[in-house]
Amino acid sequence: MELDFERCYRAVDSRDQRFDGWFYTAVRTTGIYCRPSCPAVTPRRENVTFYPSAAAAQRGGFRACRRCRPDAAPGSPEWDLRADLVGRAMR
Repeated sequence: MELDFERCYRAVDSRDQRFDGWFYTAVRTTGIYCRPSCPAVTPRRENVTFYPSAAAAQRGGFRACRRCRPDAAPGSPEWDLRADLVGRAMR
C-alpha cells in the first residue's frame, strides 16, 4: 500500500481513529512511533515519516509510544486502553 503523506498527516492532525492500524507515524526528533489517534501533540511535518506497520517502524529504529501503545494487537485491552479503563470502572 502506498502511503499518501498529505492524507496521513491530516489523519494524524485530526487524531482520526479510523486510520489506526492502517499506518503508523514515526517522529524523527523523538525516535517514537504512534498510532494516528495518539493524544500526544501533533508533530511538525518535517519531522514525520509514515510506515505501513509497527514492525516496519521498529526496523526503522523507532520505539513504541507509551501513551497510545501502537505495538499492541488490535482488539486487545492494551489497544483500547481507555475503553478497558472505563469498563473496569463500571464493573
